Amino acid sequence: MNELEELYNTLPPIVARQSIGKLTGGIIQPGTCANLDCLGLGPEGRFLIGKKVVYPRDAFLKWLEARIKAPQRKK
Repeated sequence: MNELEELYNTLPPIVARQSIGKLTGGIIQPGTCANLDCLGLGPEGRFLIGKKVVYPRDAFLKWLEARIKAPQRKK
């Protein structure tokens, strides 16, 4: 099972922006998502619950997967 499958199985159906840092082990911070949302580059489908920004789990994981890059080998 890869890490994204594990996240899919453990994350709730909606993911609070404020919890993204903890959920990704600090790789992506809530402020990064906020900045990317303002540029139209964040996860799709965000919405508010009260004053909290949340993302649908599937949209967040699709966005996260698109950001994964293989390391470049030095020549």
